[in-house]
Formats: sequence, structure tokens, C-alpha cells
Amino acid sequence: MIRDSGLADLHAHLTTSIHPSIYWRIAHSQGFKLPKKDYHEFLEYVTLSINKKTTMKEYFDTIYHPLLNKLSSGTYAVEEGTYEVISGAYRSSGINLIELRNNPMKHNHEGQEDLDHIIMAMLRGMERALLEYPKVSAGIIFCLDRQFTYEKNKIIVEKAIKYRKRGVIAIDFANYDTGMFHFNEYSDLIEKAVREGLKVVAHSGETDDTNDMWEAIEFVKPKRIGHGIKAAYDKKLMKELVKKEIVLEICPLSNIATNAVENVDELRFIIRTFIENKVKFCINTDWPEIIKNGKLVEQFEFLNKHKILDEEELKRYNSIALTSSFIPGKNLSAYL
Repeated sequence: MIRDSGLADLHAHLTTSIHPSIYWRIAHSQGFKLPKKDYHEFLEYVTLSINKKTTMKEYFDTIYHPLLNKLSSGTYAVEEGTYEVISGAYRSSGINLIELRNNPMKHNHEGQEDLDHIIMAMLRGMERALLEYPKVSAGIIFCLDRQFTYEKNKIIVEKAIKYRKRGVIAIDFANYDTGMFHFNEYSDLIEKAVREGLKVVAHSGETDDTNDMWEAIEFVKPKRIGHGIKAAYDKKLMKELVKKEIVLEICPLSNIATNAVENVDELRFIIRTFIENKVKFCINTDWPEIIKNGKLVEQFEFLNKHKILDEEELKRYNSIALTSSFIPGKNLSAYL
């Protein structure tokens, strides 16, 4: 089996990697009022599937940011969430290499809690998981926000640099664009982050056109691009990705569930087009506990069942994930 050789997930968000049952427990332990009083109704309310779809913008604006980020805010929630995500990924899917990303400013109750305390809590959660599961390696990626001001994003970069030796491995650019964001405005911050030893990745080419990917390549110079699925419709861009050896982090089920990809047929076209054009990519979860059957092994089974990737191809692209990781070493010793 493919999981016998060890699985890697390079693109998983903290907020959507926490199981709804954990949110339920956190909410009741801290007295949060939930939109549903019954657990199964709450589960149905927050989860998506390939048969229950929405747009990324709608989910972000109605559930992700106002509800799930709120529930996963504070030192207790962040530490427990991080611990459960990393340890749970190993137990349920055999994932022994995971890069978990989040924006720490989305987990401090809109500035009411000290950012360093939130970051330290997340790192404690990761360290607990690595201590209990010594075969697991993990790292944290801080997401800058396309809707934040430059000044707020600068603080996130400075915190990433500060905690680099404790387990923060990279910076990312995430959230949907409102038309005000431009990669070229962040050239100095990117250069500083790289100079201090951080890696850089960027969400791009998921729901926007390929112009955003061209800008990301020019100004961010990323080693990896989150999603990047729109590149399948731009041959020139695919050649550039191959030339610069940029790895795309493909997230199959989340792209279908958020209407970034219309259906299984379009997903098959995108992935087979990348293979034909020798574009490097890996398979990731993105939202493993919010999308039904979204765990990594389940996504592999989905791709195999629908004849998108066969067993040997799944092994090959999992191998690309393993070799494309930003984590500087194995298990907890990577940061000691």
C-alpha cells in the first residue's frame, strides 16, 4: 500500500483540519454559543462534499472566518487544535510529514490576545504531537492575508522570522483577492524572509486567472504554489513552471467542493494535462476534516477510483511531496 512508505501533506489549513467534534468540545468547554444546538446539525452545517458545494468566498464569509476561526482562537484552542491535527493525521492516514498553515492573527480574537502567546501555543501543540509520535515530522507555515494591510502582513513575517528555529518554516499568501492586492508590493518582505531562512509559497491559480500566477512567479519566486490549477489552461505558463521547477500543491476535493473545479471530469483533465506537460505537483488535503471523505488516503482512493491517477502515479506524486517539503529535518530533532 502507498501509505506503507509514508505519506506527506504539504497543504493543510489549521482551521479546516480540526474535526468538527473538536470544535464542538472547545465551544462547550468555553461557553461559545453555536448556530446549531445538536451536534449532527452542526456537523452538517460546517461540512462540505462534492455533492454539497459552495464557493470559497461564501464559505469564508459565512463559516470559515466568523465561526471556525473564532472557535479555534485563543491559546487553549490553538494548542489543542494543532496537536489533534498532527497526531490525528498520523493515526488516521499514516501521514508522517505534514506542513500545517495558518494566519496567527486569525486566532487571537481580533487582537484581544497577544500574538506571541498564540504562536507559542501552536508550537506547543506541534511539539506535543512530535513527542508522542516520533515518526512524524511537521512544520508551520504562516499565511499572510491578501485582505490585510501591508503593515499587518509585515508583523506576520517578523513573527515567522522570530520563531523560525522553533518550527515556522515558511510564509504564504492566502485568502481571496478583493482587487486591492499586488504581489510586487511585498518584494522587500519576501527578500527579508528568504534571507532569514524561510521558504515562500503562494496561493494562486485556484479561482483567479493565470495573470495572478505569472505575478506570483515574478515577484514571489515561490518554490511551490498552492493549487495552481488554472495553469492547465495556459501552455506557456506550464512551460514556465517546468523551467523553474515549481511544484503545484493540488487539493482535489476542496477544489470540487468550492467550485474551483466544476466536476470530476474537469479535475481529471487538469491533472492529466499537468502530467502530459511534465508539471510537478503533489496531492494534498487543504480542508481534510471539513470536506466529507477529505483525508489524504481517502483522496488517493478517490483519484484511483475515478481513474485520474493509478497506484504507481500516486506513489510518484507522494514522493514529490516528500522531497518538496520545507521541513529542515526529521521529527522533533528538526528544531533542536
